[in-house]
Amino acid sequence: MSNGRFLVSGEKSAISQGQPSWWRCALLWIASGFAWVVSIPLLLFSLGGSMQPHLGWTCAVLTAIGMFAILVQVDQRLAAGAVFLVSFSSALAAQKAWPVFLAAAATWLTSLNGRQRVCSPNPELLDFQYSHYSAYHKRSELHGDFDSIQPHRSFFACHPHGVLSIGFISNVCWGRKFHEAVGRCFYLIDPTLRDKGLLAKLFLDAFEGEHGGFRNTRMNTVQELMQKGESMAMIPGAYQEATAFSFGRERVALSRRKGFVKYCLKYGYRLHPVYTFGESETYYTMGGFEQLRFWLNRKGIPTVAFWGLPWCPLLPRRNVEMLTFVGPALELPQIADPTQEEVDKWHAKYTEALVALFNKHKAEAGKPTAVLEIL
Repeated sequence: MSNGRFLVSGEKSAISQGQPSWWRCALLWIASGFAWVVSIPLLLFSLGGSMQPHLGWTCAVLTAIGMFAILVQVDQRLAAGAVFLVSFSSALAAQKAWPVFLAAAATWLTSLNGRQRVCSPNPELLDFQYSHYSAYHKRSELHGDFDSIQPHRSFFACHPHGVLSIGFISNVCWGRKFHEAVGRCFYLIDPTLRDKGLLAKLFLDAFEGEHGGFRNTRMNTVQELMQKGESMAMIPGAYQEATAFSFGRERVALSRRKGFVKYCLKYGYRLHPVYTFGESETYYTMGGFEQLRFWLNRKGIPTVAFWGLPWCPLLPRRNVEMLTFVGPALELPQIADPTQEEVDKWHAKYTEALVALFNKHKAEAGKPTAVLEIL
């Protein structure tokens, strides 16, 4: 460690190691996307399939959805027990092999959420991810005002979310250069994904180390980290930006997202805007029904139909330049109990800093006429 910054494992450059095979990069993204996106549908299919001989597919899947909506709210050890009892009692009564197999799959998936940690930290996997996430795209780089970064009490607000936060994954969370520049940092993501993400927990728990880890975005978690002076990175726009995603349009949901500014004021944090160009070109999406989709979004349900590569819609488009820029720190005063007026004032200053960062680098990113939409 040097000046509060950690030297990550495997410091050889991509040049000395050789550029990773694109297919190996694609397999990593497929595995990640499957863990992130397919875990819950897989659980619903397995649980519903275990009940299918008695209820039929339609009723069985609807029952599984209803159970999931309830059980995700309770202690996950109880949820795993309930899934075990329901799935195996139904499967064994059917006296068929495949419902038993699906019951076992449903129970195993649910049990992942019932465990505090599903695997140990894995530095070798982290080193593999450093080189392979970023090498997937035509170009994937981190730039910015690194001199203004200090190793503690720094908050990195990352934009935009996009569909699956590809830039956040490849250039920030699993970005070697970001880790070296920032040092110990915690990456805040949706509570359901972090704590109840099923297969995603394998990736998240393996990430843990001296460099930091993943945590949920709940208020008590944020305050606990800030009380310790830990640096953090998160995407304020979250699922609202995913719902509002439109190919080629630079959009951030920020107008009503002020909580992160309030806590940065309360604990005296430096606030860095971070913007990734290219995120808006990672996937194609289907529009329409915006009012309904935003209503569901407010309920915590992201609704976006997307596809990337034609032969594997889960994979982001390949021929994209993912360029992430870290802006200079916005020095906030420490105010123990900031008023709404003070929050609004500094939120406006942050918005100005984000727009300035965007305008400064858009030509360098190949988008000289781009306009940043603030939703």
